[in-house]
Amino acid sequence: MKRILLTGVQPGITEDTVRRVLADVGSVSQITIVRDGNPDRPLVVVEMSISAAAAHLLVARLTDYWLDGSRLSAHLLMR
Repeated sequence: MKRILLTGVQPGITEDTVRRVLADVGSVSQITIVRDGNPDRPLVVVEMSISAAAAHLLVARLTDYWLDGSRLSAHLLMR
């Protein structure tokens, strides 16, 4: 299980939007949208059943990816 942190998302981001963006990469196990702190700058934590190599490629692909007018940044979270 790999955990990926997405920042730079729009305040109205939904789980459905995240699932749509990641649909071609692999199975999404869980999505947590954190709006505590600054609700205008939520954080998204995605858990996926993908390999380490696929996770690194996904992070590279999502960093500087434009979604709904915002530039995302992605980070692989280590356990």
